[in-house]
Amino acid sequence: MSHRRASDFSKLPDADLQALRDAIDAELQRRFRLRQHGERARGGLLEGEAPRYRNPDNPSETWSGRGPQPRWVEDLRAQGVRLDDLLVEDNRPAATPRGSRRK
Repeated sequence: MSHRRASDFSKLPDADLQALRDAIDAELQRRFRLRQHGERARGGLLEGEAPRYRNPDNPSETWSGRGPQPRWVEDLRAQGVRLDDLLVEDNRPAATPRGSRRK
């Protein structure tokens, strides 16, 4: 199928329109999966679970405790921070970063 301008869609047969729609849907799904993968690599919360752990240095970074540990959790644990020290006291977003890490 050749590239067409939006105004040419009315001239396409139904089968071509459906094929174009399927190709667009597949591309959007591929991009969504890539964004999800990138978010997971950065430690973002993508699971449907409430956050159980929060980065004290960057409260926007949370983890539900499911799946692989995000990089920020691994880094803090390598510095001697216990996983229990990262527990979220409640599920509300933190207003500001905490000043110091507990060790």
